Amino acid sequence: MITITDLRFQYSGSDFALQVEQLVIAAAQSVAIVGPSGSGKTTLLNLLAGVLLPDRGQVRVGNEIVSALNDNARRNFRIRQMGMVFQNFELLEYLSVLDNILLPLRIGSGLEATGELRSRAVELAGHVGIGDKLKRYPNQLSQGERQRVAVSRALLLQPALVLADEPTGNLDPSNKTVVLDLLLDYARTHSATLITVTHDQELLPRFDRVVDFRVLNQWEPTV
Repeated sequence: MITITDLRFQYSGSDFALQVEQLVIAAAQSVAIVGPSGSGKTTLLNLLAGVLLPDRGQVRVGNEIVSALNDNARRNFRIRQMGMVFQNFELLEYLSVLDNILLPLRIGSGLEATGELRSRAVELAGHVGIGDKLKRYPNQLSQGERQRVAVSRALLLQPALVLADEPTGNLDPSNKTVVLDLLLDYARTHSATLITVTHDQELLPRFDRVVDFRVLNQWEPTV
């Protein structure tokens, strides 16, 4: 499903760099990525999604070399094939909860808000306990509720790959279980690949594989 080869990325003007010689993740595998804050875990997700492009190397998702696509092709591939749960949620304040969940349909080329998809959005919201808040706006939600909107949106189009950046980080223990159950059940029933960045050690036994970023990132600063 995912192959990263000889990847190198560095933010302009920063001393930090990401260097991954090889990372292979099988289709339908659930993977937790762990490591200290600032080690590049979120950067890796953005490289997988094509939000960022590597300075060197190749990022392949399925049969597509994401790092070789142009901006428009990467955006459409991301919307149709990936579900992303951002750490800062990325909700639009002027849209209701329901319309935020349906947002991929507004920005994806050739996608329509069919009755089936609207029903799925409502169903997803119900699963994570925000079904009674569909008409509210983000500024009327708690951090945990915002997080659950983001998770619902990520699963709307039934993507083959879900990239989740701390999806349970703002949730109480009860809702943390609900959201993780939803993500893992989705991956299992849809044979989807799930990659989750997390600091929560208690969650790790539930994943098929754990990748330690301290081992994955081979970059060493020059003195």
